[in-house]
Amino acid sequence: MTDPLILLRSVHFASTVLAVGTVGFLALVAEPADTKVQAGFAALRRQLNLLIWLALVVAILSGAAWLVLLASDILGAPSVDIYLHGGAWPVLFDTRFGLVWCARLALALPLGLLIIWPSTRGFQLAAALALIASPALVGHAGATPGTAGNFHLISDMVHLLAAGAWLGGLPAFALLLWRTRRMAEPTWHDFVIRVTRRFSVLGFLSVGALLTSGLINSWNLLSSPRDLVATDYGRLIALKIALFAAMVAIAAVNRLYLTPRLPKPRSLRSLQRNSLAEVCLGLCVLVVVGILGTLPPTAHVHATPADIPPDAAFVHIHDLEAMADVTITPGRVGRADVSIRVVREDFSRFPAKDVRLVLEPPTPANQALEQNAIEQTDGSWLINGITLGEPGIWTVRVIVTPKRGQPIPLDAPIVVKR
Repeated sequence: MTDPLILLRSVHFASTVLAVGTVGFLALVAEPADTKVQAGFAALRRQLNLLIWLALVVAILSGAAWLVLLASDILGAPSVDIYLHGGAWPVLFDTRFGLVWCARLALALPLGLLIIWPSTRGFQLAAALALIASPALVGHAGATPGTAGNFHLISDMVHLLAAGAWLGGLPAFALLLWRTRRMAEPTWHDFVIRVTRRFSVLGFLSVGALLTSGLINSWNLLSSPRDLVATDYGRLIALKIALFAAMVAIAAVNRLYLTPRLPKPRSLRSLQRNSLAEVCLGLCVLVVVGILGTLPPTAHVHATPADIPPDAAFVHIHDLEAMADVTITPGRVGRADVSIRVVREDFSRFPAKDVRLVLEPPTPANQALEQNAIEQTDGSWLINGITLGEPGIWTVRVIVTPKRGQPIPLDAPIVVKR
C-alpha cells in the first residue's frame, strides 16, 4: 500500500461499488419490497441518497487524482506540475483511459442529480450499471485483442456488475437492519423480511455470476494454475479467492440460518454483524483488486529487451497474430531512429514481407509521419532520420504485411519527451 496508485484505485473502486450498489439496492430490493408505504422508509431513502452522493463525490475526486498520477507517470513529470500546468489534458483526450474517464464523469454527474427523484430510478440504474462496468475497458480485459479479448471484456463487465450488486448493496442492507432494530412496528418487520429475501436472491445470483466470470478471467490472466502459488500476481488471485470464499460462507449462514428466523432480535443482530463482516472482507478484496491492476498478468508477461537505450521511447504491441517491439532513439523531440522487431506469440521471428510505420502526433492538425522500414540482417526493421516535431503522447501504428495473408495493423500510444 506504499504505492499511491494502489490506494487511489482501491478508494475509487470502493466508492464506485458503494454508489452503484446502493442505487441497485433501492431500485431492485427496497422499493419493490415496500408494498405498503412505511413510516420510516422516507427517512431511510434520504440516508441512502446521502450515501450515494458521498460515494459519487469520492469516486470523482479519486478518479481525478488517478488521472493526474497516470499523466505524471506517462509524461515523466511531477504530479504537482501536471496539476498546476494542465499536463493531464493530453492523457485525458489522447488515451483510452482519459476518454473512458470523461464518459464515466458524464455518467456520475447526472446520476447524482437524478437521485432525488425516485420516479427516474430506471435511468439511475442504467447510468449506475454503465458506471460500474466501464472500468473493464481500461483494464487487462480491455487490452486483450481479438475475439478472445471481446469475450474476456464481457466477462470482466459481468464481474464488475455482480460485485456492485452484492458487495455495493451490503452497507445499505446493514443500515436497514440497524434501523429495524430500533423500530417496533410489525409492518416494518414484515418489510425487512421481504427486503432480506429479495437481497438474498440478488446475492445468490451475483455469487454465481462472480464465480463464473472469475473463472473466465483467471483463465485469461494466468498462464497455468501453478501461478497461484508461484507468482506474486497468482498469489494475489489466490488471496482474492479465499476472501471471496469467506464472504460466500457468511452469506450462506445468512440465507440458510438467520433469514428464516427473522424478525427475532437475536437474528437481526447476527444478520447485521455478518453483513458488516462481509463489508470488511469486501474492502479487503477491493484492495487486492487495486494491487492487481498495477501488476502485469502472468499470461501477458513479456520480457522487455535488455538493449534498449536509457533515453529511448519503447512500446510493446500485442496482437493474436503478431507482436511488435517499437523503439524510438532518442525518445524526444528532434531527429530519431526507429527500430521495429516483429515476432509471433512464441517470440519466434514473424515472416513479414513489408513493415510500414505511421506516427500520429498529439496535435491532430499536424501531419502524421509515414515511412516503410528496411529489414536488417538480424530480423529487425529500421527507419533512420525521422523528425519528431512535438512532445506528448503519439500514436505509433505498425502495419505488418505477411508473406501470405492480409496486412496486420498494430497500434499503441508512445510518449515523446521534450
